[in-house]
Amino acid sequence: MQKEKNSSKVKVVVVFAMALLLSIIASAQDTTRIDEVAISANRLQNFSTGSKVQNIDSAALAQYATGNLADVLNAESALFIKSYGMGSMAVSSMRGGSAGQTATLWNGFALNNPMYGQLDFSLVPVGFSDAVSIQYGGTGALWGSGAVGGVIHINHRPSFNKGLTIGAKFNAGSFHNFGEQLFVEISKKKVLSSLKVFNNSAQNNFEFYNSSLSKNPKMRQRNAERKSYGLLSESAFKIGDRQTVNIAFWYQFTDRNIPPTLTQLNSADHQKDVSYRATAEWQYKGKKINYFVRSAFFDEALNYDGMLSHSQVSISEAEAKYTLRRTHFFNAGMNSTSAYGMSDGLMKGYSQNKIAAFASYRYQSENEKWTASVSARQEAVNGKAVPFTYSAGVDVKVKKHLSLKSSFSKVYRVPTLNDLYWMPGGNPDLLPESGFSEDAGLVLSLQNKEKVDFRFESSVFNRNIDNWIIWLPGQSYWSPQNKLKVWSRGIETSSKLQVQRSKLKCGISVMTNYVLSTNMQASTEGDASVGRQLIYVPMYSGHAKLSLEFKGFLLSYTHSYTGYRYTASDNTQYLVPYSIANIYCSKNFTFKGNRFSLFAQVDNLFNQQYQVVLSRPMPLRYYNAGLTILLNTKIN
Repeated sequence: MQKEKNSSKVKVVVVFAMALLLSIIASAQDTTRIDEVAISANRLQNFSTGSKVQNIDSAALAQYATGNLADVLNAESALFIKSYGMGSMAVSSMRGGSAGQTATLWNGFALNNPMYGQLDFSLVPVGFSDAVSIQYGGTGALWGSGAVGGVIHINHRPSFNKGLTIGAKFNAGSFHNFGEQLFVEISKKKVLSSLKVFNNSAQNNFEFYNSSLSKNPKMRQRNAERKSYGLLSESAFKIGDRQTVNIAFWYQFTDRNIPPTLTQLNSADHQKDVSYRATAEWQYKGKKINYFVRSAFFDEALNYDGMLSHSQVSISEAEAKYTLRRTHFFNAGMNSTSAYGMSDGLMKGYSQNKIAAFASYRYQSENEKWTASVSARQEAVNGKAVPFTYSAGVDVKVKKHLSLKSSFSKVYRVPTLNDLYWMPGGNPDLLPESGFSEDAGLVLSLQNKEKVDFRFESSVFNRNIDNWIIWLPGQSYWSPQNKLKVWSRGIETSSKLQVQRSKLKCGISVMTNYVLSTNMQASTEGDASVGRQLIYVPMYSGHAKLSLEFKGFLLSYTHSYTGYRYTASDNTQYLVPYSIANIYCSKNFTFKGNRFSLFAQVDNLFNQQYQVVLSRPMPLRYYNAGLTILLNTKIN
């Protein structure tokens, strides 16, 4: 045991020494005159070599502008979104992982709640972001605890010197769904400031068939009302030619009722969510070195039928990136995160303090035929070192249109505050979940004078996680244990074809997913879950999208398939597969530099009866329509 402790201490010292050495070298050499090299502020672009990264473009985001992040991820990505119903909680399963094994970052800061380790995607409005990227596979060396299945990046990309932009969005839909969004941005040469506000309300009183009753009667959803409003303020300031300061503040309030399940007569459950999030960042971009210092403070409260859960998170991070001779790229930094949580389920408030050091190196050949990177991270929680994590990846351009990629990583996830301290049942002796993740893939890209654009990507993945945390029943109460050993593997494909003919653009995209995620270790005597698929992890899923654009008109048809989802760990009970079809159409107008857009959509076109989660009904066919106005004026 003492040998392991000493080994962990050595690893901490090594990573910290790497960070210090890189900073000293870079500072000493920054005065050398070379051509300026642009380096992105995000580790995602620089050191994710070998990983599969999906960027959801602004055109796709615009189709969900009045919705939430769950809508986007469900329709545009390979993630399985576990939705408890319209207006209710929605979490993710990424490559067969748990909801807590997907990290979600906003401007580089983790949004996962420290109490229960996950994020409710139904609480993230799409209109508050202009760039969403999904990084598949284990990336704990870059982003820390929780980046096991992958990472979802929500970012803002400021654009200076655009003038004054004023925007408004209005939508109305089925089940008394009404929404309003307002947007104001002042963008000058060195100053940018924007304010976004939204308000949304819905009754969610949709009709459904109750499959739990013998005659499968048609019923109407009850106690499902929801209202939500919030604001996002973002500002950026240029100080000279090399320094930039970014500040953001996000406030949101959601009040919703929790509807009954199919087996309940009524429900009076009620939940309120309130969050305050603030971030600040200073950047210095030199000839060879970039410095970043950033901090964040998150305050979140959840009140479920009078049971309060309150958390606060403070994050500070410093980072340096250095470029040597255009082929060598270095990155090193330190992160300090302090989380405090209290709830009626805890005897008192508890804190969790993390300190981490991380470093990365990337080499790119001078002919840009291949790129390789390595990363390392050592983190300590409340003074105790957690598993040392590392990763390596390579991208190789085999031919003009064909690339291969591969990556390997050590990953981990520390227990949440509820796992450790919930009363009764919390287990302070829990170990972090840890394991290894491997990816390999190919990308085929073909273009024909910008009139035909085809891209195909296929990825295979493998992941083994030990000490998987599961809550098990005891003599008097449930308690979390490090009992499971989970093996996840599978293959993902993504194909996209765009054809441009005069003013007509046609697009076809298809995504398929095969995920086998099984428990390989018995948690109790006679455990029938060994070798079985994890619950709520569909083995087969996919979706296809056809879009047509002509003179400002857009028409798209999306069809998705979700396979069997087991609801019992021995796979004896399950939910049947379902297919959902959606249609979206819009028309864009431009008048004197100002833009207007009308849209209408129909979801669940063929009135499919289905459940994503057992006994949680989903709506039949429903509609939504709206108007977007963007006014732009150039200012001095």
